[in-house]
Amino acid sequence: MVAAFALLLSSPTRANDASAAADDLAEVLAQPVIGGSRLAVASKYEQDAAEAPSIVYVRTGGEIRAQGYRTLAEVLESLPGVHLRQDRSYTYVGVRGIERPGDYSSRLLLLIDGIRANEAIYDSATAGREFPLDVGLIDRVEFIPGPGSALYGSNAVLGVVNIVTRTASQLPGAAATLELASAARRKFTATWGGDLGAARLLIGLASERSRGLGSLYFPAYDNPENNNGVAVGRDAERNDKLFAKARWGELSLTAALSERLKADPTGAYGVLFNTRSDSLDRYALADLAYGHRWGDAQEIFARVGVAGYGYRGFGIYGTTQAPVPAQTQSDSRWLSGELRYVWSGWPGHRILLGTEFQDNWHQRLYSADLAPPLQVYTDITTHSSRHSLFINDEWQITAPLRLNLGLRGDRQLDGQFTATPRVAVLWAAAPQWNFKLQRGSAFREPNISETSYQDSGQATNPALKVESVRSTELTALWRPTNRFEASATWYHLDLSDSINFIDLPDGQQIYANTGNARARGVEFEATLQWSSELRLRGSWSRQSTRDLDSSAVLSDSPRSVSKLMVTLAGPWQGTTLGLNLLRVGERLTLAGQRLDPYLRLNAQFSLAPAGERWSASLGLYNLTGARYADPGGPEHLEDSLAQDGRQFRAQFGWSF
Repeated sequence: MVAAFALLLSSPTRANDASAAADDLAEVLAQPVIGGSRLAVASKYEQDAAEAPSIVYVRTGGEIRAQGYRTLAEVLESLPGVHLRQDRSYTYVGVRGIERPGDYSSRLLLLIDGIRANEAIYDSATAGREFPLDVGLIDRVEFIPGPGSALYGSNAVLGVVNIVTRTASQLPGAAATLELASAARRKFTATWGGDLGAARLLIGLASERSRGLGSLYFPAYDNPENNNGVAVGRDAERNDKLFAKARWGELSLTAALSERLKADPTGAYGVLFNTRSDSLDRYALADLAYGHRWGDAQEIFARVGVAGYGYRGFGIYGTTQAPVPAQTQSDSRWLSGELRYVWSGWPGHRILLGTEFQDNWHQRLYSADLAPPLQVYTDITTHSSRHSLFINDEWQITAPLRLNLGLRGDRQLDGQFTATPRVAVLWAAAPQWNFKLQRGSAFREPNISETSYQDSGQATNPALKVESVRSTELTALWRPTNRFEASATWYHLDLSDSINFIDLPDGQQIYANTGNARARGVEFEATLQWSSELRLRGSWSRQSTRDLDSSAVLSDSPRSVSKLMVTLAGPWQGTTLGLNLLRVGERLTLAGQRLDPYLRLNAQFSLAPAGERWSASLGLYNLTGARYADPGGPEHLEDSLAQDGRQFRAQFGWSF
């Protein structure tokens, strides 16, 4: 992959004499705090963030790089009300205190340039290194917490994340970066942006390897038969990513390809501890879009795309005397498309009409014990499809008062019909004050893995029902100057027929609609541009989540989450310092064990001398060596999993 890109590095050099890192600093420290950001994720057409029907949180690419975020998950972790769970295989995203076991973040809808990225087997919203796009190619991340099914359909239960990628104009010429980090991690990235005939083209690749931590201790396996609980050499990882983006006038093409192999040292799903256990994820996407505007009153957008996802899991079961190798495979291919029309010809109204489809023309699940004799538990090949119609009206009743009405109807994968409405009232009470009141609903339909997969440890459940959420939230926005803004949001949501991965009395596990839950809380965020050399951003969230049937607090639901990000110019020209501090409150494991709160500090120092083509940076993670753990899932014998201590990352970049 690296060799294939060498040809691009000999292409025409950059015309600009400032490095990309210096541009990132200028973007962070010079951008206005107040308004002006044009977003498309909230209403499927461009509008100012203040006009969106609900709160929208944004992280720019400049801020991402200045803070040293290594993955999309770390970017999302910087947002109010978001926390992460990591089990050394995957990273799971919790929003407003809800992160249920076994759901692979499927209550979050993930978009890449507006294209649905949740795959068609597990409906997962990947966010760690398994995410198919390198974080260096992100221009900004837009996040709308709360129900979004009125526009986006299934999976938009807890929020919608839109990843806006960088363009050839932002990354002209060729550039490369070499990275060395803890756990023997090595990473190479390269980009090329320029004209190819009439098209503007950006190509980016990333290739990463890590031996992982040499040994990891798991107390639940501390006995002689399991190497006294020490997994040796079972934490390795490799991943490769390729991305391309082209634009010809009103046509645009987006394509992505990724493969990631990760070893699992935790003994998950009952495999023999300290033996080979790994997972391989492949993802591919190609999407063609067209957009056209007629004056100020009409615009049309159409897109069609193909995508695919493949998973292979391997583990060894049985006993050390009679080991049984087993393999799980899943593959999906799908065709999707969308057509939408925006009309503003009726005074005071902006009306959106749209239709969307997804045809999962190939879905396969396979699981088997490979040791002779071969024992196949699941071998299913099927297909499914979903279709929808949606309408949204943005009604300007008076100058300060706006009403947003939305409704979407979905024909689900199982042929059932679901309607999801949304109503929002926006009031510009004063030039510095905006208020938003929203009431909406959302749903998540069970995926094929939850209903149909089985093996020696998991049973099928074809009777699974759709889970749904109803939510009310109130937001206040205050922007007294162009250097300061603050937001406060109160929310109340009820989750019905929640799909969870649970234990059965016979020792197997199953996905089931196990009850109802309620979440209530508040979120605060403030951003201060102190000077042209200092930017502060902080947030605090307080949340309460309970199972309505048992009144028990939900597992992996922190009572509070606090965050502080500082970006400032360093003491020498071309230097930047980024600091981010995170505090996650007390959480419960699945067994009811209390995990202590933790405080974690990361720091990033960047050097990009003006007029030079090179740049360098050093990132220090968990600087104080905080000891903390995340809850384990039902697939783990360990009730909690210890997280990494101090880590470092050094980067050296060159533009050609």
